[in-house]
Amino acid sequence: MEKTMRSISGEAVALHSRAVVIDGHSDILMAVADGLVRLGQEVSIPDPQTWVPPFRYEGSPLDSIAIALGGDRHITYFGTSGQFSIPQFIRGGITIQTCAIYLEDKQLDRALQRALEMTWWLHKEIEENPGFELVTLAEDIVRLKAEGKCGAILAFEGLEPLGAELRFLDLFYRLGLRMASITHNRRNMFGDGPQPGHRTGGLSALGRQAVKRMNELGIVLDLVHTNEACYYEALELTTSRPIISHLHPFAFQRFRGALAQESASFVPTLDRPHLEALVQMNGVAAVTFVAMPTLESVADNIICLLEMIDPDHV
Repeated sequence: MEKTMRSISGEAVALHSRAVVIDGHSDILMAVADGLVRLGQEVSIPDPQTWVPPFRYEGSPLDSIAIALGGDRHITYFGTSGQFSIPQFIRGGITIQTCAIYLEDKQLDRALQRALEMTWWLHKEIEENPGFELVTLAEDIVRLKAEGKCGAILAFEGLEPLGAELRFLDLFYRLGLRMASITHNRRNMFGDGPQPGHRTGGLSALGRQAVKRMNELGIVLDLVHTNEACYYEALELTTSRPIISHLHPFAFQRFRGALAQESASFVPTLDRPHLEALVQMNGVAAVTFVAMPTLESVADNIICLLEMIDPDHV
């Protein structure tokens, strides 16, 4: 018998409620550390359809990228405010939210301080919100799901907070760091991100040491926002399962020309050889919802991945 949309929706809700759902990436700690939101309280922001930028608002360097991705200044003005909160995690069935530490270019001269500020705020949110925990062990995830609670994984989106001090990785591990990418597009002491118009290399000697130390500590290697040389070199070095925490298999293809003028592969689009190399290391690729106009678009991207690699890796 042909299933109705209502029965399919019911099955989907039931499956979602049973599943352990891990959101692989969020920039919400930026807004929290800037004093714009708190995780314990859900906030509302203006409707993008009716919002008008403030008088003399000069915009953000990311405006052109947002527009290329089908968005507008609303995205770069409000950032992640209104998108994430503990009430939303619970209502939406999120078991674990990965909270990334990402540094803007203007913060690189105080990278360690900014990273510690964001880490402090995550710990503050955990302290003040019962039922919201810092996840440091895999068994924590299973337990939180069984208890109907939610938690956070602390991550680095680029190793800039370490400066040139690899030993600081151990300190952040003690503070809860369990996932990290080498770069976020730009070059740092550990390796190169994709930078259009610039000659780039792969991992530095320090970057190779970082991959080894991450494996030793149990910090998951995230291959997002690296250039091709870094990507393959890190895959050759790692002895632990890597991930790509957020990517578009094909939705970004039509934007690549526009993005290349402004930024390096804002959210990576990877082809079959990249993904097959990830699978060889038993890795996992996660689809992002960014710039997806409909739920069907999200499904199309997942199906695209499933046609290239085994479901166990999506």
